[in-house]
Amino acid sequence: MRRIQRALVSILAGALVLAVASAGAQEWNAGAEALRAAVVSAGGAAAHPGADGVVVFDRREVEVESSGLSRTVQHTLKQALTRAGARDLAVELLPYDPLSADVEVLRCRVLGADGSLRDLDPSTVVDAPDPQNLIFWNARHKTVPVGRLEPGDAVELVTRRVGFTYALLLDGGQASDESRFVPPMKGQFYDIVPFWSPWPVTEQRYRVTIPLDKHLQYQFFDGAAEVSDRVAEGRRVVTVTVHSFTPVVKEPGMVALSDVAPKLILTTAADWKAKSVWFHDVQEKASCFAVTPELKQLADGITAGLKTDGDKVAALDHWVAENIRYVGLHMGAGEGYTLHPAAMTLRDRGGVCKDKAGILVALLRAAGFESYPAMTMAGERIEAIAADQFNHCVTVWRKPNGTIALLDPTWVPGVRELWSSREQQQEVLMGLPQGADLLTTPASPPEDHPLEVTIRSALAADGTLTGTMKVVGDGQSDAALRRLYRGRPRCDWTAVDDAMLSGVDPRVEILKVARLDPDDLTRPFTIGIAFRIPGYAVRLDDGSLLLTPLAARHPVGQALHAEELTLGLEPAQRRYPVRIGCSKLVTLREHLTLPPGATVKGLPAPVALTGSGRLTAAWRVSGGELEVEETLALTRRIFTAEEWPALRAALEAFRTLAATPIVLTAVGRGKEGA
Repeated sequence: MRRIQRALVSILAGALVLAVASAGAQEWNAGAEALRAAVVSAGGAAAHPGADGVVVFDRREVEVESSGLSRTVQHTLKQALTRAGARDLAVELLPYDPLSADVEVLRCRVLGADGSLRDLDPSTVVDAPDPQNLIFWNARHKTVPVGRLEPGDAVELVTRRVGFTYALLLDGGQASDESRFVPPMKGQFYDIVPFWSPWPVTEQRYRVTIPLDKHLQYQFFDGAAEVSDRVAEGRRVVTVTVHSFTPVVKEPGMVALSDVAPKLILTTAADWKAKSVWFHDVQEKASCFAVTPELKQLADGITAGLKTDGDKVAALDHWVAENIRYVGLHMGAGEGYTLHPAAMTLRDRGGVCKDKAGILVALLRAAGFESYPAMTMAGERIEAIAADQFNHCVTVWRKPNGTIALLDPTWVPGVRELWSSREQQQEVLMGLPQGADLLTTPASPPEDHPLEVTIRSALAADGTLTGTMKVVGDGQSDAALRRLYRGRPRCDWTAVDDAMLSGVDPRVEILKVARLDPDDLTRPFTIGIAFRIPGYAVRLDDGSLLLTPLAARHPVGQALHAEELTLGLEPAQRRYPVRIGCSKLVTLREHLTLPPGATVKGLPAPVALTGSGRLTAAWRVSGGELEVEETLALTRRIFTAEEWPALRAALEAFRTLAATPIVLTAVGRGKEGA
């Protein structure tokens, strides 16, 4: 009986494939002359100066079943304009995951600039595993060996893809027919279609045909498109077309391309609340968070002796962060939105973000807390339309008073926070039993991420600088300091100590170091360094000394490659938002004892800037000491184009001070500093 059912499904699937093929048959079965005419109309190198190639057209025909299963025939024609473009087109890669999709090459032809026509035998297409690191799942790709090309050659490629984007839970074993590619949220369909390209595009078109009862929603973001929405032969047909667009000109430090470039998002999901309820229910049905005796014993041991809920939750969060290794192993059914059972993660002591989030849910429940999983998109914005725009999983703790706290055991190894503030201004969908709307995490105040550098120094008449430097960090600044050490063997930690000052002067001599253990998260990270730098100040011909105060040069920021020193300041006016790692508050202080009788020339004027980048700075001389104090606040993680001028002004002024020399006059040639 099962074989008969599968045979019927295969017949129906084949019939639908024919329908999809016939819908675009007149186009992708067109003769070579029609393709050559399209190439000529694209204009070639003369119409696209500086481009390595041009996408003559990219046309996709998508057919959606009542089950939510979709099949896509994609027909592209691309022309190489330079040698680099010819190399890029010589091999086509078609990635897919066998758990959720399949892809095949229907046709590939090369239209030579010399008038030749070459057909590629589809049997030469190679199916191979993807190169993998940390996540060893079943991702694969098909390689289309187009072969050597010359500038002016064009490549036509027709592919057929069935399935969905992410590898989700399968109900049981894999079937031999395409029914295994039905999305887990049964009957639902979604798609996310980028309308951007590294090459100029003459035409890109996306057409979806879907049953009328699917209530398809769609929206085109960050651009304009021609849209046709009609009913044909009892089905809804939506066509979105864009003509003649060029690549997005990237800006330093800009947000993800998907946040600013044109894209089409489609979904049949009613709203985010429906998606939230589904996400909750599928985890509970799969018993992902079942509390086993081993999990209960572990939770009790981790929280033993702790009095407050906050301390217990922190202990559980950090235990998972530090003891469950980030590694993804292919486990068959269960990848994607269904989290692996917490008992499995405990047994393996490893997993990806969803596994770390899942075992934390189970441990919190074992300790008597209410907890659920949540989905988010690290590094990119989630749009308001309820399509599956997720790449990361975190944990929700619902407190007794009903308020919500987010926890992320994936992003907080070596971090004193429970939820990484590198995920501020980021959308999250919680999987709650009553459902939830999409929320955006708030900006984290820069005061929560202080980096304080305090230097007490003395300058000898021969230019030698001696002193001590104390560094204190908290929040993400604390985490950045710890990463310098935790990422290297302990035997290399002295080299890390040296780097705190050697970036400003390689002649530095480290005399003594006292640092907190980087693995101790109970206190903010601190390090104290006693140092000596021979010849730090340069003696000029007239006997005066030239130097820039050590603190102003931000030596710790140089060791960290911090954004306040490295973020590009061009262009002066931006088109797109800019993103840094995290908001922060940098304070630099120095009390420099001057040589007896020395006077100071060239002190910069005080600085007081407000806005998205706040900077206050003052250098003054008092009682034989040069006092330097600078405070820079980067107020958020993502800044709009309108906020950029104020941020840029603060960074520019901060860096100008780091390169501002002063002159000490009336300095005798005393003995070298001790």
